[in-house]
Amino acid sequence: MNQHPDNFQSDCHPSETAEQLELTQHLRDSQFRSVIKAVSWRVIGTIDTIVISYLWTGMGAKAFAIGGSEVITKVGLYYFHERVWASVPLGTVRRLNPGFEDRSESALNGDAPLRDSKLRSLIKAVSWRVVGTLDTIFVSYLWTGDTSKALVIGGTDVLTKIVFYYLHERAWARIPLGTIRRIFKR
Repeated sequence: MNQHPDNFQSDCHPSETAEQLELTQHLRDSQFRSVIKAVSWRVIGTIDTIVISYLWTGMGAKAFAIGGSEVITKVGLYYFHERVWASVPLGTVRRLNPGFEDRSESALNGDAPLRDSKLRSLIKAVSWRVVGTLDTIFVSYLWTGDTSKALVIGGTDVLTKIVFYYLHERAWARIPLGTIRRIFKR
């Protein structure tokens, strides 16, 4: 592990240049991107939770109550999850998009299109699913008062959400860092 002059820890190879080390500092998601990702995921997650809850309870009002409650709890939890992951490289390095050849100063200052590795997306999906499932079980129990229904809703949630979350992460990985900020600055 190399020590960057500004106390930045890097898993970079010793032969990497100062410019490459500088680039790795700009590879974190912004807080604004995390908020937008949280909202987009919550739309997908809420629809899925409502459908699952309805299938297991047969009651539309309870299904919407469970899904609606999760909007509040999960947006906060998801934002926190994103901020933790933005600060933890976990041994993976985000890479330039394939075919990206721009090595200009602009690219090295964080304007290069970057994306997460597939392994990182998978690990994030699993870690979020643990947090999300516990929340789903808790919220489902609050609305149904039935432990078995809460567990079956949470269990089904695991199966659908891990796939949906991975796809969500891969979609976001295709959006270069800084793109969201540039869109909203217009």
